[in-house]
Amino acid sequence: MGLRFTVLASGSTGNATIVQCDSATVLVDVGLSTKKMEELMRERGVAGHHLDAILVTHEHSDHIKGLGAFARKFNLPIYANQATWEALERHVGQIAAEKRVVIETGESVT
Repeated sequence: MGLRFTVLASGSTGNATIVQCDSATVLVDVGLSTKKMEELMRERGVAGHHLDAILVTHEHSDHIKGLGAFARKFNLPIYANQATWEALERHVGQIAAEKRVVIETGESVT
């Protein structure tokens, strides 16, 4: 497959991109409701249970609007740096400790 990018939404009303390779499928940002995310993913042949993780680029609402509900529904780990976690915690609801992954800014994640 190589590397494949599928932009689900991009703009001030919401951002979300799927990045796929042979070994993983990662959702980058969840700036739309779970219902809308599922609709857009379905149109592109991807389902929530196909995802391995969520990567959050930053805590602006157009990047995290549906993050908490979506991550809980599909039991996905969320990757973000410490500053982003601190800023978004009050916006995403309860996320299990084992699903919170802190990455260092500039760190490579495989």
